[in-house]
Amino acid sequence: MKKFFTILLVFSLLQVGFAYAADTTTATLENRDYIFGLSKQSEVNLNQVLFLLAGKDGEPGAAGRDGIDGINGLDGINGKDGINGINGINGIDGINGKDGRDGRDGRDGRDGTNGTNGTNGTNGRNGTNGTGGGGAPFWADYRNGREPLAGCTESATVTMRPAFNGVDFTFKRIELSEVNDDCSVGAKHLVLYFSIGEGRFTNGTTSLVRPTASTYTATGQVISCDYLISALNPQPDTPGRIKFTTSEGSRKCTNPDIANSAFEMTDIYTADTTNVLGLEIYEP
Repeated sequence: MKKFFTILLVFSLLQVGFAYAADTTTATLENRDYIFGLSKQSEVNLNQVLFLLAGKDGEPGAAGRDGIDGINGLDGINGKDGINGINGINGIDGINGKDGRDGRDGRDGRDGTNGTNGTNGTNGRNGTNGTGGGGAPFWADYRNGREPLAGCTESATVTMRPAFNGVDFTFKRIELSEVNDDCSVGAKHLVLYFSIGEGRFTNGTTSLVRPTASTYTATGQVISCDYLISALNPQPDTPGRIKFTTSEGSRKCTNPDIANSAFEMTDIYTADTTNVLGLEIYEP
């Protein structure tokens, strides 16, 4: 404030000095020039620069109050996506779950193929001779091949010949070889005995393949087929031996459990019989 008052005082005194130094002959006072120094107002190229001396710096003013908080600025633009980070480490294996419930039972499988034939059994003992010199029937497993007999021959080789008839296997014929040639002398007969078994096991049950009212009807029945040996046209075999084969078309088979039965060996199904064949050579 003191500086401001001093400046006003200087300007007031200068104006008085200027007024008294002015040329009195000047027509008007509106265009007067104010100068410092000894030069006159009428001279040309007067120095018209005004010099002012700066005073001492004033004391610093008191600190002003804090301004009001400004308004929040606008949201900036989203930055670019960063680079994908490195894959993390695999986690630890979880605990095993509880066992599931048991599934339902599966369907029954198909019937398996028939097993192979068992080993041959031992030969049975010879029967005692009956009246008239004939040998008693001899029962043996017909898979043995050579069978011991009594009467006109002590042994023979028996070969079973089955055949398929479109439904199942039946006995086609039976071949005998290495039979003593004494059996071809006279009116000797060959008798074959077939024992009816339980049939074939199919779909969980056992039943006969083809029982009929004129052949056989039940398990345990015995069928006999009677052939005159001389009518079978015996042929020479090894020295002292003959061979022959059962014939067809003469209906030589009967079943004592069925009255007046007469049929062919081909009517007997192999699956319906046991593995035992009875053999007998006799002369009435």
